[in-house]
Amino acid sequence: MTTTSAFDAIVLGAGHNGLTTANYLALGGMKVCVLEQRHVVGGAAVSEEFHLGYRNSLASYVVSLLRPEVVRDLQLTKYGYETILLQNALYLDSAGDYLLLTGDERHDRAQYAKYSSTDYEAMQAFESSVQKVGSILAKQWLREPPRLHGGGVSDLLDAVKLGLDVYRLDGESRWRLLQFFLGAPESIIQRWFDSDKVKAMVAAHIMPANYAPLSQPGASLAMLHHAVGEIAGRPGAWGLVRGGMGGITQAMAASARDKGVIIRTQAPVEKILLSGDAVRGVRLHGGEEVLAPVVAANTDPRRTFITLLGESHLPADFVRDIKAFRQESASLRMNLALSELPRFAAFPAAGIGAHHRSSITLIESKEHLDQAYGSSRAGIPADPPIIEAIIPSTMDDSLVDKPGTHVMSLLCKYMPYDLANGEHWDEKKSAVVTRIVEHLTKFIPELPETLVATQCLTPLDLERLFGMTRGDICHGRLEPDQLYSARPHPAAAQYATPVKGLYLCGSGTHPGGGVTGAPGHNAARRILKDR
Repeated sequence: MTTTSAFDAIVLGAGHNGLTTANYLALGGMKVCVLEQRHVVGGAAVSEEFHLGYRNSLASYVVSLLRPEVVRDLQLTKYGYETILLQNALYLDSAGDYLLLTGDERHDRAQYAKYSSTDYEAMQAFESSVQKVGSILAKQWLREPPRLHGGGVSDLLDAVKLGLDVYRLDGESRWRLLQFFLGAPESIIQRWFDSDKVKAMVAAHIMPANYAPLSQPGASLAMLHHAVGEIAGRPGAWGLVRGGMGGITQAMAASARDKGVIIRTQAPVEKILLSGDAVRGVRLHGGEEVLAPVVAANTDPRRTFITLLGESHLPADFVRDIKAFRQESASLRMNLALSELPRFAAFPAAGIGAHHRSSITLIESKEHLDQAYGSSRAGIPADPPIIEAIIPSTMDDSLVDKPGTHVMSLLCKYMPYDLANGEHWDEKKSAVVTRIVEHLTKFIPELPETLVATQCLTPLDLERLFGMTRGDICHGRLEPDQLYSARPHPAAAQYATPVKGLYLCGSGTHPGGGVTGAPGHNAARRILKDR
């Protein structure tokens, strides 16, 4: 058996949070080894060729939430990180009715006016409210949550800071904050908007990182979670990464290597090892042991504590709570290889248009979201699903070898991890892909003739490929009782865990999912402070 023991810290998983942690630990003077089970770094923020001549972001596919502090501190632009602003948004239904928003006031007013005389102004006021309330969340992202019990003066001060931030909001904004945290999306939608088309658009905003109906209290938080990002200094903006999302993690890896971090791929971890009540390292599949007094796990909470550590090393109450931590996002990802630019029935003109360079949401109505949720909860893949799509090759031609060919990303919701009637995803996947393509053909009639290849990652595939328990892209649902000082548990919400030397640095900790780098940043700061 081989034993390696020259490290101060081991990071499990070379996703964006794991690489962020490794970078900051190295900046703090620690010798760090990152262990990644796959052949390539990146976790779910990775770019790969999925068909000959066609490359794309495999799982995560847009950027906004990556903290500018992380970009600056790790000098990511020096190592090739480059964003492309995604300026337009298209909301389309199968009847051909659409909202195409470009940011131009005259154009967008005319789009809203097709459906309502009041919703454009209502949206301006709503977005202003979201930005005010979202700014409170943004301030908390790079702060360690205060302890719920057993805390000290620093925890008290952190709680006071949060209280002061809320107090500085005007009364209207404090009320809205309460609604977003505790209210149901359907109540907020009904309060603000008039037309069914705009209501459907806003309903779609809660969908990507959520798994909830519009009637669920607290599900509105997703609107805030996705409002705190920025691209090139533009608050709330979204974009692409040139070369795909792997451009982020490849830059992070290059930055880490320049700091002396050792990154090993094809090094799957089998067990976290203890000496007494403290971490001493990990054992890889095959038996090799890599030793260090600190292990930072970018794996999700259930995988970290139950699978890799083992519940016998943890308090019984803690184990029960971790097993009850809700992990599932009902997400299915598809990548399409296309022989030519897709032509939408609603936009028959030839050539690349604003609709091609948009975030594209296919949703029939706000009721469609509840129908998709109800179907998934019954173990039946939504048919049709709500689809969020982009065609990144219209803005980044490095993704395809042959000019004129294109790639298209699809996020399809809601798709259950557990299928009804004992069905299994390995047998069900082909039929689901066929139905999704058939539905997409209603919007892009010539799709069957131009479709070269598909790649589909079901919730089960996401679990197998990236180690995400139940295919949860956020490592735990983003709901009020699973956030901040309770994420994933009060005894592990400050990144340190009940086991000495074991830390969490992934999306299962505060502030949650998305490509933010915040959990990795905060975990590294806690490790360095404890050291």
